[in-house]
Amino acid sequence: MWDSYGRTLRLLLVEDAPFLRYAFGRLLRMHGFEVMEATDGREALECVGTFRPQLVVTDLAMPIMDGVELIRRLRANPETANLPVIAITADSSGQSEKRARAAGADDFVTKPIDLPTLLDRLRAIPV
Repeated sequence: MWDSYGRTLRLLLVEDAPFLRYAFGRLLRMHGFEVMEATDGREALECVGTFRPQLVVTDLAMPIMDGVELIRRLRANPETANLPVIAITADSSGQSEKRARAAGADDFVTKPIDLPTLLDRLRAIPV
């Protein structure tokens, strides 16, 4: 996927499950994204400074720093306050979505993730 200047979009994928991180990362790369992967929120914050993503897709339930705290910290930093974030989780109770949106998530997708739906959501976010 490309930005309005025809450049490949940089996406930070934050997922603690190795298989899901690999599968999502591979699929996103196949669809034209430049992907950097992080295993938790703390690692993601480090990646943001060096990789400069244009989009973040983050799981919510992770060790060390969960996705909600990651979103809060991104929103609290003036340099990343407007960075688009899509939260993903296996929790379909509605509580996770409320917490993610309250923290500042731009969108929310439940697992198992339907790739066309995720791609549509990513395309809908202005970057």
